Amino acid sequence: MVIVSFSIVHLRIKLSQMRIGVDLDGVVANFTKGWTKYYEEEFGKKILEEDITSWGLSEPLTHFKEEIDFWKWAKNINGASIFRNLEVYENAVETLNELSKSGNDIIILSSKPWWSIHDTLIWLGENKIPTKEIHFIEEKWTVECDVYIDDAPYQLESFIKHVPEKKVIRFVRSYNTPINGVIDIKEWRELIPLLNSF
Repeated sequence: MVIVSFSIVHLRIKLSQMRIGVDLDGVVANFTKGWTKYYEEEFGKKILEEDITSWGLSEPLTHFKEEIDFWKWAKNINGASIFRNLEVYENAVETLNELSKSGNDIIILSSKPWWSIHDTLIWLGENKIPTKEIHFIEEKWTVECDVYIDDAPYQLESFIKHVPEKKVIRFVRSYNTPINGVIDIKEWRELIPLLNSF
């Protein structure tokens, strides 16, 4: 009888755990604030978040002719890549810690360029992001998770196309729009109540 009772409790704990796939830039790290700040410092043009209404960082938003030109610049800003010193969004780390302490696995899914990986790993450590599993990958849907959280329009569409049975959450930003089948949140404090409703 005791063994049966223990098994039921153990089963309940296991069922409450989730693998939560979390993007970094635009979700945990404020990439927009970071790059626009450095861009203004170097080139003298102030770009507001509301000015960024589509996915892409070349003309007419910046002076860069092609996306590759932006990324060449982003490789070395004050001796590090643009990803080295980004701020975290309000309540991001606290929410991830709470989810981790509740037994959920935080899976980092990032499609960063190869040259940013060392800076990203340092950033994750310095900001104490609670994860044991990190994937630098373009096809994020191939990493098994129960929930995926992203801001990139093409990634959100890819999740819906390839793993429509999973929960997909869009962090609402000025450069993305609603997608059928995707759940929207605007702030980190909304996430735990949402996950508890699944």
